[in-house]
Amino acid sequence: MINKKMVRSRIDPALWIFLLYLAGVGLLYRFSPVITGALILGLYLSMIIMVPARFIARIKFINERASLIISSVLVFALLVITIYQVFPIVIEEAGKLFRTLAEEDISISGIALQLPDSLREIIYDERLVKILNEQLSRIVTAFSTFGMKLLNTGIQNIPNAVTAFIVFIIAATYLTSLKPVFRDNLWRFFPSSTRGKSIRFVTSYYGSIKAFISGQLIIALVVGLIIGIGMSIAGIPYAVFLGFLAGITNFIPFFGVIITAIPAIFLGLANFGLFGLLRVAIVLILANQIESWVLSPKIQGDRMELNWFVILLGILLFGGLFGIIGVLFAVPIMVFIKNFWISYVQEAFRRM
Repeated sequence: MINKKMVRSRIDPALWIFLLYLAGVGLLYRFSPVITGALILGLYLSMIIMVPARFIARIKFINERASLIISSVLVFALLVITIYQVFPIVIEEAGKLFRTLAEEDISISGIALQLPDSLREIIYDERLVKILNEQLSRIVTAFSTFGMKLLNTGIQNIPNAVTAFIVFIIAATYLTSLKPVFRDNLWRFFPSSTRGKSIRFVTSYYGSIKAFISGQLIIALVVGLIIGIGMSIAGIPYAVFLGFLAGITNFIPFFGVIITAIPAIFLGLANFGLFGLLRVAIVLILANQIESWVLSPKIQGDRMELNWFVILLGILLFGGLFGIIGVLFAVPIMVFIKNFWISYVQEAFRRM
């Protein structure tokens, strides 16, 4: 009996402390998802701010605090510009699109008339056109209904969105300035018996997250360039804006392109009809596939030492469990689970 107690006492108590902290965050998110989600997003943004701050700090006569302030101003300015630009464009183009859907008879026959005579004679079939017209009519109706529901949902959730955004900005600003304080007081969060190992674990994990965010910056830049250039070649209006939006939203792994798809689809449909939608779809699919199969596996897979399929699976799993927060933090969560398992769980198994 004594030997068993001695063996159990050698299990690092920090194992239970980490689990307790995670359970606390989970409970907070369960009972207050808006505020907790905003705080978590604020933490994420504060770490994004620190990436350019490190480069700014290398400039002569700029200390750490000044570099954080400059970086914060730049990042917040980008956010404000994005928000200021995206809503007017979406509202204007959505209104134009819905007016077009209401006033014009969109059909396969009308699309066929735009084709060259020689090609139309080859592929035109009255029975097939009738079937396709019926399906297209259903799609247009469903799209219009979805647009109205989306608009109503957005209006209903404006109060929660405003609250979350305010908390998000305050949290990001405060947590950015709090980094030195947290670093100096990290030892207070762990038992003294294994404090050194706990601090090394947190420091190593924090380094992994910095590497992850740096990788996301590279991916966001490349995806933004692909979409901006692609939309410009396709003749879609506001191509530079769409590339900029894609870069900003691409901090949400794999799904940032989907967010950009909303204004892009409105722009394509409102200006060029179904052929515009096809152009937009080609550019977005190309960007998404390059990110999914080339950029993320190569950059993030190598940096995080995680298989690309595991990354994709984790994003889908945590996205299903926690929504947008789960998608955003899927890779950091998986890295934590991997490191925690190696450092604490496997160590505990060896001592049982």
